[in-house]
Amino acid sequence: MHRFFISPELLAQTSRPSLHRVMLPAAVAHQVRDVLRLTPGEHVVLLDNSGDEIEARIVQTGRSGVEVEIVERRKGRSEGCLRLVLYQGLLKSARFEWILEKGTELGISAFVPLRCQRSQIGLEELGATKVQRWQRILQEAAEQCGRTRLPALLPVRSLSQALAELPADALIVMPWEQERRLSLRAALRACRRQVHEALAMGGPLTVALFIGPEGGLAPEEVALARECGALIVSLGPRILRAETAALVAAASILYEYEDEEEQTGETG
Repeated sequence: MHRFFISPELLAQTSRPSLHRVMLPAAVAHQVRDVLRLTPGEHVVLLDNSGDEIEARIVQTGRSGVEVEIVERRKGRSEGCLRLVLYQGLLKSARFEWILEKGTELGISAFVPLRCQRSQIGLEELGATKVQRWQRILQEAAEQCGRTRLPALLPVRSLSQALAELPADALIVMPWEQERRLSLRAALRACRRQVHEALAMGGPLTVALFIGPEGGLAPEEVALARECGALIVSLGPRILRAETAALVAAASILYEYEDEEEQTGETG
């Protein structure tokens, strides 16, 4: 079934046992009626960012809108207790948008644009139009990949601000092209016990992934992160673009630790 995020207020009363009908918002109605050409009797899933899935049956479509009848509210797939936050050095819009889309599909919980020493001037000026576009990208990607909660998109932070705001027990990972001794894989495996214990306690556990801008992170920035307990790691012998590094590192972290979360859930 096709999935759509809509305003929580529109579905505020769907916990009632009796069925009721709602009119879909104009943008969703356009998607249902004109793009997907769904017809009365077909079912869709509505999402209100609560973690629930609301199954609804299309009652009627027309110029005035699309009306649906609520069939069932049920718990959706849990996001889990592992919270991966990507602090991404500011990039040009097209590259950052690609990270938002693919990172959402992977399971990143929050995105934070990061102001770094080598960030291009002007990239941190985020107007309302750009932020709305980015929110729409997150929403469409979340709908497509079956998530029931939207990833958060936080305001631009400096590196020092970001590090200061992290929870005390956060696991901080910072890939750096000049690191030669510690690989990402070795660092993640060395921390498995820490992660297992944190998840066994019920979490949430924040893993903060810091990726530099196109020019990379400056040595002073890496030193600051190291002082704050960051694991400075290598992604291998090849120099990756910032957007490639972000997704490679995120996928590796989730691959390494999501099974750890499943195991603690089974034994808890």
